[in-house]
Amino acid sequence: MSLTTGIATTVDGRPALRFERRLRHAPERVWRAVTEPAELAQWFVAPPTWTPALGERLSGFGGSGEIVALDPPRHIAWTWGTARFSFDVEPDGDGTRLVFVHVLDDGTPVAQTSAGWETYLDRLGAALGGAPLSEEDAHGAVGVYHEAHAALSGEDPARGRAFVAGLAFRDPELHDGPPPQLRIERLLPAPPERVWAMLTEPDDLAHWFPGGAHALTVVRADAPRTLEATWSGEALRFELTAHPVGCRLVFTHRFAEREVAARTAAGWDRCLARFDARLAGVALAEAGSLELWPVVHERLAEAYGVDPELGRAAFAAHPAT
Repeated sequence: MSLTTGIATTVDGRPALRFERRLRHAPERVWRAVTEPAELAQWFVAPPTWTPALGERLSGFGGSGEIVALDPPRHIAWTWGTARFSFDVEPDGDGTRLVFVHVLDDGTPVAQTSAGWETYLDRLGAALGGAPLSEEDAHGAVGVYHEAHAALSGEDPARGRAFVAGLAFRDPELHDGPPPQLRIERLLPAPPERVWAMLTEPDDLAHWFPGGAHALTVVRADAPRTLEATWSGEALRFELTAHPVGCRLVFTHRFAEREVAARTAAGWDRCLARFDARLAGVALAEAGSLELWPVVHERLAEAYGVDPELGRAAFAAHPAT
């Protein structure tokens, strides 16, 4: 199963992204979802308020554009600044093949932009299925998508990794307890069985879990749904639920002292960056993941209201830094 539905290509000599998805809905229904403002508002980034009509001028969000092609219910294309976008809607058996193309501005990061569109197309599928996804929920998968697209395009992943690490709405939630508990919820573009392997197979654990498989002591396992374990004497719990996008992962960690919440949460954030990379088939070394630890830690220390010096000292002493 491919994690991505998009490829980097060219259109008229310009760099472009092309996404193709098969949807279990009639072409007429998909056409409404990609052209009607009320439908677009459920899933599209910065949804346009168009009619739509051929030649219609568009403006908003500090930019402007024009609908340059319209052939209902099959094709629509528009410009926004120097970028160009299009949807093609084609019957495919009892469903629809949707092709979305984004002709890029110069300097647009390919992997980061591709990952973003994957999440919005996930939102489209969810909206068509009657279970809309929030932007925040859909972006649970953005790290995996980014790693996969960076590998496909050969683009340096550093810029996109920094962008993903800067998405504060993905930060671990702190619950004061007692005992204090961190909670992380992620929607992942892989089936529960694959995510379960990431939690239990030694080779997978070696690529993201602190200390590898030997550091994880399993207390209870109900494959591929629930894993309870201890790590350094503290309780961990992983819950997996099948989802149309792939799998929803809920991870909790109960620990003793609230004072180390930011340090601990930043550590898990970086471990999960490595998890995303491994799920995408990419190796992210511990030292590489820790490059963004200070940024994440400082944000979390402020959000949790804890002294950042504990985390700063631990980071300075870490052998991988």
